[in-house]
Amino acid sequence: MLDTESFRTDPLTAARKLIGAELKCGNCSGIVVETEAYAAVGDEAAHTFSRPSARRFVAEHDAGAAYVYLNYGMYWLANVLVKGKSGDGFVLLRALEPQRGITTMRRRRGRENIRDLCSGPGKLTIAMAIDGRDHGKSFVSRTAKFRFHEPESPVEILTTTRIGISRSAELPWRFLKKGSKFVSAQKKGG
Repeated sequence: MLDTESFRTDPLTAARKLIGAELKCGNCSGIVVETEAYAAVGDEAAHTFSRPSARRFVAEHDAGAAYVYLNYGMYWLANVLVKGKSGDGFVLLRALEPQRGITTMRRRRGRENIRDLCSGPGKLTIAMAIDGRDHGKSFVSRTAKFRFHEPESPVEILTTTRIGISRSAELPWRFLKKGSKFVSAQKKGG
């Protein structure tokens, strides 16, 4: 299981490290196939750039805490807080490859196609039953509702620019498991 020390690093390192890890939540689990990194300082796309509450969250919580927020009033998005010597920030969980509890995920999402269950950050939280009540909870305690387990084998990772944002969009801070059909969206030409 990944522990607090796993998230005592910079956001880019943590975002890459999560690719291939298994996220377990109750009877459901999935392999992380897509993440995005956000820096707490100087990243205009990060909540910490414009939201004092996000800056307070970073100051008051330990590495490995869940930063869960409602996006455009529609979908909960889940991030992991990262705190390291070279900078704090968040890792947005963008997509999973479902492994266990697929029947439960299908019921929660109202979809049959396995590729539609967790292929986006809002889909992922619905399928895994993560919502605002989980904000501030731990991804790393042994009693956590949700937790990460290290990849069973090395994973080839692709790097590209983040998507779905308008500021700091040029930063190559999106990481994908190479060849995965479960990522949220392919960029043109990629």
